[in-house]
Amino acid sequence: MILPPHHLTSRSKPQVPTDFARQVFDSLPLAHASLALFAYGIPESFLADLFKRHRGRCYEDVVTFPQLVAWIFDALIEHKGSGRQAHIRRHRQRDDACNEAFYGKLRRVPSPLSEAFIRDVTDRFTALFPNVVAHRIPTSFDRFDVIILDGKSLKKVAKRLLETRGTPGKLLGGKLLVAYRPRDGLVLDMASDLDGETNEAKLIPELMPRLHARGGLAKLVVGDRLFCSLKHFAEFTKENGHFVARHARTLSFEPDPNRPAITTQDASNRTVVEQWGWAGKPKEKLRRYVRRITVERPTDEAITILTDLLEPDQYPAADLLALYRIRWSIESTFQKVTEIFALGRFIGSTPEATVFQASMCFVLANVVQVLQGYVVAKQKLTFEDLSTEQFCKDWHRQLVALKELVSVPEIVSLIPPDLTGESLVKLLDQLLGKMWKPGWDKTRNKSPRANRHAAKQKGAHTSVQRRRQAQKSKVET
Repeated sequence: MILPPHHLTSRSKPQVPTDFARQVFDSLPLAHASLALFAYGIPESFLADLFKRHRGRCYEDVVTFPQLVAWIFDALIEHKGSGRQAHIRRHRQRDDACNEAFYGKLRRVPSPLSEAFIRDVTDRFTALFPNVVAHRIPTSFDRFDVIILDGKSLKKVAKRLLETRGTPGKLLGGKLLVAYRPRDGLVLDMASDLDGETNEAKLIPELMPRLHARGGLAKLVVGDRLFCSLKHFAEFTKENGHFVARHARTLSFEPDPNRPAITTQDASNRTVVEQWGWAGKPKEKLRRYVRRITVERPTDEAITILTDLLEPDQYPAADLLALYRIRWSIESTFQKVTEIFALGRFIGSTPEATVFQASMCFVLANVVQVLQGYVVAKQKLTFEDLSTEQFCKDWHRQLVALKELVSVPEIVSLIPPDLTGESLVKLLDQLLGKMWKPGWDKTRNKSPRANRHAAKQKGAHTSVQRRRQAQKSKVET
């Protein structure tokens, strides 16, 4: 049993740890820090309250929600996404519920519970984040809380359900719209749809009110072409919010004849054209005045962005283009989550199960981001200097070593039960502030990547939800 000890041990009473257990615990700082972080950030009382508020029609019987969370964490961290191996390990250690009870619980997790899990857990971790920047935002945007939005399809779902057996092509689980904050590199929130074939832009009216309700600085949303729409702009600009989005051809732009365009050169000697005008046709109710910035690229398509930040002196074109380039940081986060935390291998086969697993993978990514923050802060390094893959390998080794050498009841006793945010910050700084291991340096490939813009592979695909709906319609007729 790896994470987190306080609610993985309902049948194990804490016991006084031996000197050997203390020595092992003190010699594994990554394991110590992560267990303390989980004990504070995801206590059993928090999970019980979360389930009570968002459970919908679900209930707890043989398997509780904390037990389900513990099982998924074990599978993701120790067993590379294998739920069966995680259950076998748990069953050997204690008289746990049967295999079907866990899978049955997983396949029925309601989407609101999955969304609340990543949102509420991240809120508890945010206060612990050290004074370090993951991605440097131009200073002209200091008065904004910059949020990057992007969609995530949950692919490669196993065809275990009766409705999906024999389905040709790839199978999709749910579809996510994810909110990512580049300043600290944390995934803040997500909205989901059970149909993986749906357009994630339809989830904006569900996600944006929650982001605005977080309070704090006004939100500055950065998005790709998919979010370039007048109705989406209306959502972004509520509560004094703003937007930067790549211009889609489907949205017309009419230049302002009374404000001439400005042509300049960027640092790469490319032509940059700034224009002001109206986005949308004259008869559209949501038509708005915007600023358009276009960068001409000799060998590729021009980059054109729209924004409602109209003042060129206060928000220079170079800063806006630099901000849009940071949008790719969310793609790197998706890649890390898929490769390191086994999001490409789904434990459950229903859309609900895939959405919940994705939520837990994002929580793990946030945990690693916090731990890495304490490592790089005192070393006066950046996140770009630290290899997440190598860091996670050592993290995994330490957790497994601790579990093999020290009993679970002793581990529980070694974690202070009354951790506060202030005491945890001091503990993390003490454990990780001076920690750096050879091999953690990120390897940078200076040679150009071959076939970087290769065409995507095409093929048939459908979603689990559509197969279930088709089967239901067939039975009814």
